[in-house]
Formats: sequence, C-alpha cells, structure tokens
Amino acid sequence: RSKAVEIDCQRPPRLVDPAQCCKDGGRDQTVEACAQRMGLASQRGNGPPTVEAATCFAECILKQLQYMQEPEKINYEAMRKHLQTKFSNDTIYVNTMLQAYQKCEPSVQQKMQILKQTPLGGGAAALRRGCSPFSGMLLGCTYMEYFKNCPAHRWNENEQCALAKQFVTKCSFNA
Repeated sequence: RSKAVEIDCQRPPRLVDPAQCCKDGGRDQTVEACAQRMGLASQRGNGPPTVEAATCFAECILKQLQYMQEPEKINYEAMRKHLQTKFSNDTIYVNTMLQAYQKCEPSVQQKMQILKQTPLGGGAAALRRGCSPFSGMLLGCTYMEYFKNCPAHRWNENEQCALAKQFVTKCSFNA
C-alpha cells in the first residue's frame, strides 16, 4: 500500500521514465523505420526533436501500422488485428490499448476542430510541414490513458511509479 501523498499539479514529482513503470509494446521495426525517415534516429545527443518532427513521426507510425488509412480517423479493425497478432498471448494489453485509443480519439478530434479555427494556432507550423498534429496528440493522450490503466502484469510497483501514476491520474490535462 502506498501512503497518501498530497499531489500538487503545479509541481510534478521527480521525472521517472514511464516505460520503467508500465511496460509498453516496446520499439519495433515500424518505430525504428519512422525514426530513420524523420532523421530522429541519429539525433540522440541533440536534445528532443522539434514539434514538427515529433508530429510527423507520430503520423508515420500510425500510417505505417495502417491504424490511420484516412486523415485523422483511426481504423480500429486494422488496429485490433495488428495488436492481436503481435500480442496474441496478452489480450489484456490489447484491450487496454484499444480502450485508450477509443477514449482519446473523440477528444483529439474536438481539439483539432478548435485548432483548425485558430488562425496561427500551435498546430500551424506542423500543418505547414504537411503533418497534422492529430497523430501526435492522439499518441500522447493514448499513452497517458494506457499509463493510468496499466495492466497489473505490466506495472512495476515502486514509490516513484506510484507517485507518477497518482500525478497523471489527478493532473492529466490532455485526455
């Protein structure tokens, strides 16, 4: 049992790598191929990628996996098939991921409507480069949802992870 800690949304706990707390699907050939294509693979020591690069990277992943066959719309049939094939021995993971995407997609689509009506909104630069912010926003939201609902067998229980989960659950702004 973790002791009750007062969570202050203005002051996040010490950063912990989410993948150390909640094991995800890992990096695969698709992620690596998209990283190469976006020039992110060689960037390791140069700090985080630009918003545009990250946005196009997210779009590349969703398109390569055929999760997104038309702009800003997820194909759940293709996603379910892919996840069930890749994680055939882990239906809990598959269902948790599908639920995360299904929870996030409508709110991300609403945000996109607002963004498209904002003349020089934050998404303008990414849209100029030809990538919609939709994919990046969707992956960000989905990962947060997955983290909040991490299957027990993929969760690493320790104090730092418990704090991170409490913070994300109480303070997540993008879901």
